[in-house]
Amino acid sequence: MSIENDFTPTINITDEEMRSIQDAIMQRYGIDFHNYEPKSFKRRIQRIYRKFGFQSSFDLWSRALKDKDFVHDFINEVSVGLTSLFRNPEFWQTFKTLCELQFSKTYPLHVWHAGCSSGEEIYTTAIVWDELGYTRRVKSLATDISSSALEQAQSGKINRAKLPEYERNLKSYNPKISLSQYFSETEKEVTFKPEHLRHVTFRNSNLIMEDYGNEQYNIIFCRNVLIYFDGPAKAKVIEKIYQSLKPGGFLIVGFLDSMLSYLDESKFEYFDLSNRIFRKL
Repeated sequence: MSIENDFTPTINITDEEMRSIQDAIMQRYGIDFHNYEPKSFKRRIQRIYRKFGFQSSFDLWSRALKDKDFVHDFINEVSVGLTSLFRNPEFWQTFKTLCELQFSKTYPLHVWHAGCSSGEEIYTTAIVWDELGYTRRVKSLATDISSSALEQAQSGKINRAKLPEYERNLKSYNPKISLSQYFSETEKEVTFKPEHLRHVTFRNSNLIMEDYGNEQYNIIFCRNVLIYFDGPAKAKVIEKIYQSLKPGGFLIVGFLDSMLSYLDESKFEYFDLSNRIFRKL
């Protein structure tokens, strides 16, 4: 999940109205949005107003309490993301080198994509694993709060209109490979080849509320997810991630995530600050 591209006209929503909506979702479904960064949450609520034709917070509040299926639409709208294959190609060049140096003999290699959105980050890393010859040793978990994003990611399907951008990004990363090696194309759709996704398990997850379990990871991606959380929520998620990393494991966040003040320097070292890569001490 990453920063939104929202052109919804401004609709005035007070802080009290916003909290009443958050309370309604929490009361009815046990899903807590109170910790989302307020300005971002308001923009997303404005988009929901427009999409569903709500005239007031009472309309949204009533729908949330009465229609049990509405929560899925609500979550999908609130957590909508914008991502890209090999976004920031220079980062992926650095990441590939890191994996060559740090994990050449690691088996299995446990990776978690926290906030995987529509799957482009997963497809990108799958290409990196293939280049490195790591595919059979990697075990990846991909999670997102949005069920529609997970379905999209798991399907492997991408928008044909994005192909030129993705091809440019891929060529900037490595001019010797092409999309045709990893995507099958028909008249109707473009799909990431399923053999490159066999190492991935997809699961719906709320980063703030859920228990992360006992699994320990070598690498956790949480890129441009923390941007949507307020201070206490960021601290909570970072602590949970710390507990889920193996000693010496890497946390990778997005360039837009303002979270340095919440990192405990006794727990993480700044491994590569320019690429937002941190290592568990």
